[in-house]
Amino acid sequence: MKKFLYRLLMIGMSFGVVLSIIDYYYSEIVAESNHHRSVEAWYDLMHGKIDADIIVMGSSRAWVHINPLILDSILHLNTYNIGIDGSTINRQIHKYNLFRKYNKKPKLIIQNIDTWSLGYGTGYEKEQFFPYFWNMDMRKEFFSSEPLSKREKYIPMYRYRDIDIKRLFLKSPQTLTKGYKGIIREWNGEEYNNVKSLYFKNDDATVEMFDEYLAQTKAEGIKVVFVYTPQYIGATQKITNIDEMHNCYKKIADKYNIPILDYSHMNICYDTAYFYNAMHLNKQGAEIFSDSLAHDINRLNLAPI
Repeated sequence: MKKFLYRLLMIGMSFGVVLSIIDYYYSEIVAESNHHRSVEAWYDLMHGKIDADIIVMGSSRAWVHINPLILDSILHLNTYNIGIDGSTINRQIHKYNLFRKYNKKPKLIIQNIDTWSLGYGTGYEKEQFFPYFWNMDMRKEFFSSEPLSKREKYIPMYRYRDIDIKRLFLKSPQTLTKGYKGIIREWNGEEYNNVKSLYFKNDDATVEMFDEYLAQTKAEGIKVVFVYTPQYIGATQKITNIDEMHNCYKKIADKYNIPILDYSHMNICYDTAYFYNAMHLNKQGAEIFSDSLAHDINRLNLAPI
């Protein structure tokens, strides 16, 4: 009986080792596959390929709104967008911590702020982290904050159960430009029409994390600028506690002497031709906004020398 159990244990351990080896190489393939925009967004960051004077931080309202190439052309600096779709400040900071681990220190951070930034949301497109589960720094940042099951965390290959394997071996074309994703799509107001009101929320733990992040950037001599990127004016008018939101961010900005650039009433905010939904600019709108943002940064002498 003991021999049988011993053999069974050895077989199980051998199977686990083989599966782990497969998982490791499979993860390497996934990381380079570009099979999904969220996975592609991590490759440069985790491989130390970002050499930027300016980085863009935020949710999708930074990710699809700020085109680094336009900023580069006006500011004559190197910009990279590390915005993370569907994510509040807590997730953004976890990504920033990994960015700092593998890439050089930036001189300026353009930080998107909005109605949802200080909330607490996780889990959206968690598959973007899957290729880097072998990286201990990734585990440190995201394993405790993401709603990952124990099977996903610790059983090799389990997390890939719903991914189409065929797509991974067909190298997809790159869809991002220095981290930025321009969206070519026409206006769809269905969701906007169904929402009666919007409400600014601030989670205490997220606010504390934001404060620590800003204290760290100040200590390291990294400039930060807060930016309300454009949204359709109707969405702005639906924020029931907008004064509370502005006061909250102003208090934080004053503490660290951070300028705030507000584009929520920019001309394009009144025309749906520049949006694909109430919260997001399309590519045309993003290019107009990026141009204005770059010129304002230049005019206010916020760009690093």
